[in-house]
Amino acid sequence: MVKRIKGEAALRIFRRYVPRLRWCPRCGAPVLGSEKCPKCGGPTLEVKMAPPGDARPAWPKERRELYEAARRELGSEAAKRLLGSTSTFILFNPVQGVDAAYEVIVDGHTIGLFYYEPFEEEWRFRPDRVGAEILANEELAFVLETNTVLRSGQVLRSGLRGDKPGPGGYVVLVGRGPSYGVGRVLDNGAVRVVKAWRRRRRVEWRHNPRPLSIEEAAEMNKEWLIGLEEEAAKWLEETIRRHGFWAVAAISGGKDSTVAAKIAQLAGVEHSYSIDTGIEHPESLETIDKVVKGLGFVHHTGSPGRDAFWKAAELYGPPARDYRWCTKYLKMAVLPKVFAEFPRGKEILVVTGQRGAESTQRALSPRLAESGTAAHGKHYVALPIQRWSSLEVFLYIVLRRLPMHPLYMEGFDRIGCYMCPVSRLAELKIVEKRHPDLWSKWIGFLRRFARSRGLPDEWIRLGLWRWRFSYPSEAQLLARRAGLDPDRLLERLNSGVGAAIEYGRRGKSLLITIGLHDPVDPGLLPGLVKATGLEAARISDGEAVLRDPGSGAEMRLSTDGRIELTNAESLRDIRGAAKAVRAAIATIYMASYCLGCGLCEASCPYNAVTKPYPAINAERCTGCRRCINACPATNQADYVEGVVFRLLKQLKTARR
Repeated sequence: MVKRIKGEAALRIFRRYVPRLRWCPRCGAPVLGSEKCPKCGGPTLEVKMAPPGDARPAWPKERRELYEAARRELGSEAAKRLLGSTSTFILFNPVQGVDAAYEVIVDGHTIGLFYYEPFEEEWRFRPDRVGAEILANEELAFVLETNTVLRSGQVLRSGLRGDKPGPGGYVVLVGRGPSYGVGRVLDNGAVRVVKAWRRRRRVEWRHNPRPLSIEEAAEMNKEWLIGLEEEAAKWLEETIRRHGFWAVAAISGGKDSTVAAKIAQLAGVEHSYSIDTGIEHPESLETIDKVVKGLGFVHHTGSPGRDAFWKAAELYGPPARDYRWCTKYLKMAVLPKVFAEFPRGKEILVVTGQRGAESTQRALSPRLAESGTAAHGKHYVALPIQRWSSLEVFLYIVLRRLPMHPLYMEGFDRIGCYMCPVSRLAELKIVEKRHPDLWSKWIGFLRRFARSRGLPDEWIRLGLWRWRFSYPSEAQLLARRAGLDPDRLLERLNSGVGAAIEYGRRGKSLLITIGLHDPVDPGLLPGLVKATGLEAARISDGEAVLRDPGSGAEMRLSTDGRIELTNAESLRDIRGAAKAVRAAIATIYMASYCLGCGLCEASCPYNAVTKPYPAINAERCTGCRRCINACPATNQADYVEGVVFRLLKQLKTARR
């Protein structure tokens, strides 16, 4: 399981990707990579954004929703003052929130936060420092004054002068210092300070933006965009020539893969491929077709079958952000068949549209690397637009008149499958409206799954199905606001797992049981044990006694889904022990929940996996665990690892 990088560590990584974005106040346009405006020649100002600063254009539909939200919250005059009109060129910078949330950038200044409220199922707007001070100084919107120095989180119950809206509404606060803030009215009439700051400099914002089209913005930055294009194409062309690769462009219909495909074409790449998972947005398939025809590629298509997803979902449950069996089963398992159409004798280079600003893991990726998945032998991945920003990608698409996926202009930030768990609720609402037949089928499946696990309707309505083994803070907040216990939801979601501390022959032991789908053939056990990379003291009668040299964990594994950690009480490295248990139990999941996709065989560099899957030749196997990591079923062991770690931690605490 990939460790999630958060906090200051994530910020340090993302700071490398903060784009070279400035703003010309005279032209009312973004300027890429220059302190002088390429159109008027005047000085530009720096646009300050929250890292990674991957801002994008706000599309006409979104600008109308933004204007309406600001009007509801602050009034028509305030909305007009801050946003100009629905034709103003506005940037959205995605930031962390309970759901979709953006810093709103107008004339180069962040003037507020535009965010989706899941419970109310509507967009809201909250002014930020620049916007709030303008509203306070010009006495627009609801402005309250107090003699208190404002601090974030404090609740003001008295001493407020001015009018305020009803519960849930936003007010601009002016305090002593001078200090400024934005507050939200509580049900009892008090005001909670959401954000506060001291005035360091007076806000001077002329803000008289003229309407600007995205075509004009692209043309203004043409020189910069062509420079990016030439550098990326030259790098890719030299990479292919230097290593003698046979290159192919991966096309998904998304903006980044479209731009990467164009770069690949310029570098002389003639082939492309795509995977039709059977649950793609209809618009994605249409966009892929347009890109392929427009760029003239020889195209290769792979598919697991139209009903493959639904067959797997009945076995594994809904895919989740921390359980992406869908990517493994619907995409990675199909790759060997697609790659089989490519020439033999040369190493394959897959050109993709991955960008560093998308996640910390992607930010750490090198521009050229060996693929982490073994399909059709060793192959490599090239990232020609790794350091491009989202704004640069969109402006480049407009400049080169490349096909644009229509869902971006509806409000999507990224395009996956139509029920992708990485989607936000705001995006899933768009799918529900555009494709009610597809959405109805998905909701029907979720309801059947929820009934089988005793899960409430809110689990579906609030999108809590998008996680399986652990809930991040934003999901926990959603659950608690609905009166639900996140830990109890996870227990029900993973109800096939049981764990208890018992007294064994050597003191306290930890017994874990998992529900099996199909019985595990005891004849598979020697190979499965070898795949774990653990030491086997004995294997007989469907049971194996294992030891992890690193953590010292000793365990007894059975093909009926039981594993006993016999020396649980004396362990010191409980984190390592939990990981060892995960590796052992994952092999049982691999054998019991096998769908025959063959990804285990494709991922093994030693030809140790054979049919019927997952038969493993113990003599050839090196215990590298690649087959375990590749299998769509084995991520279920992530929950087991978490349970084992918590129980071992309790034992360790009790010993003290």
